[in-house]
Amino acid sequence: MKYGSLESSDVQILDNPESSLLPVLKRIGYSTETISELLRERSVGLIEAGLQAIRVDFVERIARISNWAGGSICAEGISIESVRWSALLDHMKSPECVYCFALTLGDEFDDLIDERRNRSLFDAYVLDAFGSHVAEYFADCVGKSILASPSLRGLDWSHRFSPGYCDWDLSRGQRTVCQFLQPGRIGIKVLPSGTMIPAKSVSAVMIGAGEAKIRFPCRFCKDTACQYRRAD
Repeated sequence: MKYGSLESSDVQILDNPESSLLPVLKRIGYSTETISELLRERSVGLIEAGLQAIRVDFVERIARISNWAGGSICAEGISIESVRWSALLDHMKSPECVYCFALTLGDEFDDLIDERRNRSLFDAYVLDAFGSHVAEYFADCVGKSILASPSLRGLDWSHRFSPGYCDWDLSRGQRTVCQFLQPGRIGIKVLPSGTMIPAKSVSAVMIGAGEAKIRFPCRFCKDTACQYRRAD
């Protein structure tokens, strides 16, 4: 596995395929107790192959917030059109900046899934689950890195959110992020539907403020039936 500007400490946990086995099995509906030894060994082998194909890279950019009226968060070079996320800023003290990033595992990992799909749907299923696990893991690592940035010390941060979350339209949001970050330099492109290529890519935004006691808009959102609703 190769990676761009991530700290080595961020990637050590993935050097051992066994450490990723349990979360991958959970994603495909198995556990270490229910899976056969044969499929367990096969899954570990697939994770090892996946690690060899991963090429992690990301781009990031920070912009100062100018206003958040009218259901949009406006910053230098980007406008996040979301009534619910802009309302979150009303519950923050001194919102200051938008931090945005896009991350990818690279196209070699996509190629590996396609290759294995021609042999076995189980193999492709495991690799797809592994890729999702790794992409989310590294997105968390990138998100946490901003908390330790010396230049932004003292800011409190929202949880990360992506186009498609709440009322931020997926297609329009991904195009907005793409225009802001220009992630083509690390091999990411966005289709008109909002789908990112390579498939195992993540884009996200975080809001930095003087104080952020509420980090998600769920607390004041009236959609109590939302399957993604969470406690702050």
